[in-house]
Amino acid sequence: MEKNQPYRNVNPSAQGQPCPPRQQQPGPVPNPAGAQGYRPNGAPPASSAFGGNDPRRQKPPKAKKPRNPRTKFIVFGVLTVLGIILGIFAFRTVNHYARTFSIVKLPGLPLVNESGEVTLRNDEDEAGKESEISVADLAEVEHESWDGKSRITCLAMGLDYRDWEANERASRTDSMMLVTYDPVTGRAGMLSIPRDLWVSIPGHGYQRINTAYYLAEAENLPGGGPQLAIETVELFLGVDIQYYAVINFEGFADFIDAIDKLAINVKEDITVDPIGPANTVTLHAGVQDLDGATALAYARHRYTLGGDFERAQRQQDVLYAIYEQLIWQLPKLLANPQQLYDAVTKAVKTNLSISDMVKLAWTVTDLEPWEISRAVIAPPYQVELEKSPNGEDILVPIPDKIRESRDAIFGASVAASPATMLGEGQDESVLVAGEKARITLLNGASDPAIFDRTVAYFQTYGIEIANQGPAQNSYANGLEIITGKPFTGKFLRSVLNVPIEFVRMSYDPNSSIDFVVTITDAWANNNPMP
Repeated sequence: MEKNQPYRNVNPSAQGQPCPPRQQQPGPVPNPAGAQGYRPNGAPPASSAFGGNDPRRQKPPKAKKPRNPRTKFIVFGVLTVLGIILGIFAFRTVNHYARTFSIVKLPGLPLVNESGEVTLRNDEDEAGKESEISVADLAEVEHESWDGKSRITCLAMGLDYRDWEANERASRTDSMMLVTYDPVTGRAGMLSIPRDLWVSIPGHGYQRINTAYYLAEAENLPGGGPQLAIETVELFLGVDIQYYAVINFEGFADFIDAIDKLAINVKEDITVDPIGPANTVTLHAGVQDLDGATALAYARHRYTLGGDFERAQRQQDVLYAIYEQLIWQLPKLLANPQQLYDAVTKAVKTNLSISDMVKLAWTVTDLEPWEISRAVIAPPYQVELEKSPNGEDILVPIPDKIRESRDAIFGASVAASPATMLGEGQDESVLVAGEKARITLLNGASDPAIFDRTVAYFQTYGIEIANQGPAQNSYANGLEIITGKPFTGKFLRSVLNVPIEFVRMSYDPNSSIDFVVTITDAWANNNPMP
């Protein structure tokens, strides 16, 4: 993919701004940019997923009873266990099934078997055997329980359908969404992370972020895919993540069917492909009722102009549609709690404990849709389209811009982990030198001395001048990308101030040259060289 290929901007700078304080006086609440799902106080629900007041959702014009706080507790609880907004539904239902709830294996976290016993693998005990503990001992081996006051953050992941369909033992993540809630400010946020983001994966160097889950599963690392995925996102964004949720494709579709379809405002005509052969569906612009399989296909579809980035927004729209549908269908759903519980537990695996689920659900009873900030990491402002060393399309982060979105979602209470996002606290010269790039340097400058100075300057960054020669173009610096070493490419384009029309992609994985650089009088007259 060429660097200058046009992409639709699906993440304007205004998106993901923090929501208005909850303490403001009654009356119309201003709609912060990016806070979709907004409705003025007293108005009927009109989430962005519906695209307005859907007449099918209108209530009779009679006096309405105030919404029971327990109702919102149940509704939000279901969403939270789904892993997208953390939690589980009704306390009584959870309590009824607590002894058979399965917790995905992470270091120190137990698995509950059908008999109610818990099997816990020791951290490399001498005998190499598994120890048995009882359910009553769970509190002693779980991670520190949530105090109900600190920020809580969950990494929601959907696995790559191609790996899932092929029944591969290890899968890559196809979608990543970071969801956070701060009980102090009463605000929540969602940040979608693209799968092709080029990041440092602990113990594995720089790779696409979607491979973190796969690597841990394939290598049987402690905690498996969820743990390494969490560590990777923590390293990249500089935030603490306590929980994860892994979405199951079939379970997600069954969950939507259990709540009787979703009303989605389709922005433009789109053809999606639900799981299974020869069953494509064309959805026309406007409000559409989608069953589980079609809603899943709509959320997963990436073949639009905006690609993965528009897909991330559709996934957030589906989340809001689930929220509204749960409220609308609550009486019917509570008539058969077993069906809903079965659908939820099939749809998601999570390390949220039962007690934390209940505590979280009670905490968020007053959360409204417009108090949820949303953002998507997307080009052109937050990532640049590049090639990996083996020629794959990747997204190289622009740290300062991504940091802005992170701070808009997490606010001033961000507690950075020891390692921070790409570029923050890292020396650019170290990153460039680590790639050991070899370039051909073409001289189009009228000052002959500028060439030798440029050679010496690039060498301080570990760049080898393998070839040299005259340049045909004499009025603008140029950059030809051959093998795609991303940090060197980003450095060269930035330091040379190369116009986009003078950046060329000529990918050749067998080339001994990584870049062809052309310097001209533009470089001679404006450069950072000493």
